Amino acid sequence: MDKIKLKYGLLLGLVVAFFSVPAQASDVAKASRIGDSVFRDVWHAILDEAGIDVELIAAPRDVRRDMFVRGELVLDCCSVPDWRAREDEKQTQLWTSPFFYTVDHLIIQEGKEYDLPDPTDLSAYRVGVVQGFAYRRDATFGDVVVRVSLGEVFEAVARGEADLTIANHQEFRRRQKLNPLPLVLGPVHHRLGLRARVHKTRADLLPRLEAAIKALNANGRIAHLTGARLRDMKVPE
Repeated sequence: MDKIKLKYGLLLGLVVAFFSVPAQASDVAKASRIGDSVFRDVWHAILDEAGIDVELIAAPRDVRRDMFVRGELVLDCCSVPDWRAREDEKQTQLWTSPFFYTVDHLIIQEGKEYDLPDPTDLSAYRVGVVQGFAYRRDATFGDVVVRVSLGEVFEAVARGEADLTIANHQEFRRRQKLNPLPLVLGPVHHRLGLRARVHKTRADLLPRLEAAIKALNANGRIAHLTGARLRDMKVPE
């Protein structure tokens, strides 16, 4: 009888312990939330199409870069390898195929004369840059004028605190609709293909993003969302 009671007690204990264990957390991937970008809706569409359950994290770009390296973010958009070229980033990131091709221009003051025989050599100019951004050929910049957001950088150029900055023409067009400034689209700085990146610890998510990008490009959704975002006159979230 004592042995039966002991076995029953052990069994009851196991049952209680089993039902007392908290449910396993769902497999949620932490992803960058990019509220103020032409490509915000494209990024969200890619995540939706991939069927990935995500928690969107909003933080300044330089903070997000460090979070990604530490694995606190595992999905990030929208960048190119030249912009995320720190050694610790190279060791932790995987890139998707490009999902959108764009052109970066110099953004310059309206009516100001510039001597730019080589638009990639900006050593004679004060270049407005966004905190946390990396720029192709930034070693050729003169002084840099750092601001928190691209909107603030545009304003710094318009006020003469910086001589020029760099942005893709989609972003320039959209921001000029939202907040017209005495700026014009200058010479082409370089061409690039925007990509998303995946932390190496979640390499399993890369094929899902690739399939989503392929599907959204095939049905024209990426071009449609980008165009709609450009036409959106609302203040960014």
